[in-house]
Amino acid sequence: MRRGTEVKLTPTEWHLVEALVRRAGTLVPGAQLLAEVWGPGYENQGNYLRVYFAQLRRKLEDVPSAPRHFITEPGLGYRFEP
Repeated sequence: MRRGTEVKLTPTEWHLVEALVRRAGTLVPGAQLLAEVWGPGYENQGNYLRVYFAQLRRKLEDVPSAPRHFITEPGLGYRFEP
């Protein structure tokens, strides 16, 4: 829910959210997210994460260009801040 409205997430978006929320406040390396969500062999497909996190921010963040919850640590990974 965002501002009282149900937000529809794709299965892949949901899996990314779930993976980060389980480790809230913890930096999760991009390669680890890729392997967990897409499977082994996708660890070098960082472009997938850029695209999907842009979509998630548009759907879930109040100001997608200044995210408060889905944080990118350039060159390191991603983290969820509740």
